Amino acid sequence: MFEFGVDQAAGLRTTSPTNPPVLMPVATTARPGQAYELICTVASQLNAMGHDAVIIDGSAIEAVERRSHDGSHLGLIHALLDSSIGSLGAPLPSAEWLVMPGAKGLQVLQQTARAAGATVAVSRLLAPFAAGTVVLLYAPAPTISALFAGLQAQVLVPVLDLPQATIDAYGSLKTLHGAGLWPVLAPMHCQAEATQAPLAQVVRSVCDCAHRYLHYPVEQWAVDTLGQRVREAAFTVPGPSGASLAVQTGAMNNFAGHAAAIPTRWS
Repeated sequence: MFEFGVDQAAGLRTTSPTNPPVLMPVATTARPGQAYELICTVASQLNAMGHDAVIIDGSAIEAVERRSHDGSHLGLIHALLDSSIGSLGAPLPSAEWLVMPGAKGLQVLQQTARAAGATVAVSRLLAPFAAGTVVLLYAPAPTISALFAGLQAQVLVPVLDLPQATIDAYGSLKTLHGAGLWPVLAPMHCQAEATQAPLAQVVRSVCDCAHRYLHYPVEQWAVDTLGQRVREAAFTVPGPSGASLAVQTGAMNNFAGHAAAIPTRWS
């Protein structure tokens, strides 16, 4: 039982959760409010599939202090700094899904990524969430790139049918791809916009630029399939066993060999 050199708990530590929380980053656009509708569409589809969805809004700043303990003022920074907060995922009684402001928390996680690496930052980000939760992280492309550089994970890039959307979407795509990530396009119509640009033309222009200048064949995901595609492509990290980064998507199986060891603690 207490033999020298034998780790009795080794088997437990190498066991990964069967249904860990997973993460899908979504890049903000020049019109964050309009693209936010796309995230709500994804969350709604995930709910219909039986998954709890959590939206972390990187453009919203957390309150300095939590004014209540019912979850209504809970932000990412609070969950990161308070180890008693855990098993998040279920929405508040008056909401369909949990929404958390996350600007300050993302700053802390970027420090973690710089000090200990991207896999540790992902592990810290997902630690407060319950098994089976799908976390949708809505943040600017540079922030996503700084957090997850080199993970070869997929990132959703909304494309709006607006005149400036080509430059906006291609800029995000270029930044993400340059950081070793794999952006995919999610075209979205803006019904209330008076000066619409043909969405197909915008998407075609972005794809042409990516192929010509980045030599990158961009995937496109239709709006009505986003929930399923996001659930399949969302990624996570295994338990503290030193195993490889797990990317849960058929499209990413080709990159499964590019793994990084995961330390048991973060700074």
